[in-house]
Amino acid sequence: MWIPHNLLSPLKAETPKPTIQASEAAKDERVFVVGFFLRNPVTRTAETDILVSARDGHRQVILDGKECTIDDCANASGKLEEIVYTFSSTGAVAALSACYGNLVARLDRLALQYGRGIEISGWRVADIDHGARWRCVPFRPSALLAEAGLESVPAAYGEILRLYRESRCTTSAAWRFICAGAIVDAAVAGRSPFTARLKGYDDPVITTDLLVRSSVFAFQPELNGATLGEFASGIEPKRKALLAGLLGQKGSEAEGSIGARGYQSDAAFAALANLVDLVARDVVLASLREGGHFAVAADIEDKIPENSGPV
Repeated sequence: MWIPHNLLSPLKAETPKPTIQASEAAKDERVFVVGFFLRNPVTRTAETDILVSARDGHRQVILDGKECTIDDCANASGKLEEIVYTFSSTGAVAALSACYGNLVARLDRLALQYGRGIEISGWRVADIDHGARWRCVPFRPSALLAEAGLESVPAAYGEILRLYRESRCTTSAAWRFICAGAIVDAAVAGRSPFTARLKGYDDPVITTDLLVRSSVFAFQPELNGATLGEFASGIEPKRKALLAGLLGQKGSEAEGSIGARGYQSDAAFAALANLVDLVARDVVLASLREGGHFAVAADIEDKIPENSGPV
């Protein structure tokens, strides 16, 4: 079963509905606490390789023109595991957005300074006045039973499968978009191993189900009903611009950037990367099925219906 790779999802309430509603209805500026959980991308443990300094672990900064307190929190080993912001704002999402922008810029600097990877693995938000709390943590899917599925996959699919695995394993939405988008582009162009157009190429393939599963429905519902060709033509310029930007290239290829960094823009982009991932996986499976290489047990949830087209 394909699972979303999007951490930037809507906040989930942790307190009773009346407290959440009271907080959302309030328009006054008040104190919010926003904590970001961090993770080591190599060990996948909920800590970083940075020790918390008693001298630098608590500081005051100006954020959006207002005073903000930032606390670096350590685990039992003294390693940084959470960064907590105390900040005045008019709502949970507004507070989260402001703190998120400050945090990602700091993590960029820390990665360069120490040469160590640091990921955001989740966050929590609290409205102190109303006692309302929200949380966003990584989705932990249940384990899957090993099933016979793909049999005798031709060697020509080797690079495509490797590319898809790398796109699935990365925690970077940008790299997932680039890798999975390359698969979609190859399928549309008919490059090896996609030697011909898939059946259903001109049929609508972006369904409501795909938009909901990827979280794109909240950002780009107009994609519903797009064909594979239409979808590919929409994402390929963005993929080339993103790749050019990451490589430091200038000029026409780097134009049409994805957008400014921030909570809302990153959330929309991560969701789009999810959708590209979904489509890339489905076109590869559809191509294998058409070549007679896709054998799957009848009870596997992700089986592609015989008359479904490429997605």
